[in-house]
Amino acid sequence: MTHDEILEEAVSLGRACEISDWMDLKKILLVSIPSPARKNFSIRDPKTKRQQLNDFEHWLIDNYYQQVGIKLRFKEQ
Repeated sequence: MTHDEILEEAVSLGRACEISDWMDLKKILLVSIPSPARKNFSIRDPKTKRQQLNDFEHWLIDNYYQQVGIKLRFKEQ
């Protein structure tokens, strides 16, 4: 699954579910995309258990905003 296909899925799910929070969209995406595509997403830091966005996630959030007009919130813990 390409980055553009993942973006297309994110836009479709985001609009259908009226999502405005990054972690909500990420959870739904990880369940709905094939396993090999999940490697694009970041994992929690093993020590601090905090989420940190990687380059792909920044790209996805920016392009989601351009297509949907909603800036996904990401609360750093």
